[in-house]
Amino acid sequence: MMIDSNKTHLTWRQRLSFRRDLGNRLNVLRAAVMGANDGIISTAGIVMGVAGANMSATALMLAGVSAMISGALSMGGGEYMSVSAQRDLQNAIVQKEEAALRDDKTGSFQAMYRHYLDKGYAAENAAAMAHTIVDNNDIATILAEKFQIKLDKLLNPWLAAGADFFAFILGALLPLLCITLIPNPYKVGVTMAAVVVCLFGTGYTSAKLSQVPARKGALRNMVVGMLTMVVGFIIGSLIG
Repeated sequence: MMIDSNKTHLTWRQRLSFRRDLGNRLNVLRAAVMGANDGIISTAGIVMGVAGANMSATALMLAGVSAMISGALSMGGGEYMSVSAQRDLQNAIVQKEEAALRDDKTGSFQAMYRHYLDKGYAAENAAAMAHTIVDNNDIATILAEKFQIKLDKLLNPWLAAGADFFAFILGALLPLLCITLIPNPYKVGVTMAAVVVCLFGTGYTSAKLSQVPARKGALRNMVVGMLTMVVGFIIGSLIG
């Protein structure tokens, strides 16, 4: 039976494109969830410490806003540096593969042929797909297949930094607003309860995206947040 290698190749590329787009969206969502989670925990720990010291509402607001802005800048800056390093690596790989495809087509064919054999394709199909890619100078497919790099969607450090920055601020707003707007007799208890509930949500979502037991991840996240707030409150009480 004859196999239409071009049709098979196009179908395979469509499946690869779908998986890569889905992976990119999940990575962005995971980063946003973790940024918001960090904003909730770190800001909650600081404002609970200030609350434990029985300081004024103005002091609480100043401490919370300072923690929110400095934490968001730190997270955004760290994300920018991390993604910039990854993008530099991606660019180096792109240049190397472009040079190999331009100067050594036989070597590029052999590399792709072995790649498809290792993935379980029959020799005939692997050779047809490798020939199609190399003959058409299809660098995009080489990069996507061998390195999971999508040429038209290289990592953007500014976008990643901005997403982390704003996600952190959104997360930090929860404990900040609770500790400053709730009346004094209830502010500590309501803030802790609100933070724990939200941490269950971010922990559950993060665990689902990471394909680990969701309930375990959510409970662990809640425990970390609770310990952070309790320790902050105790230290603030002792100092105050």
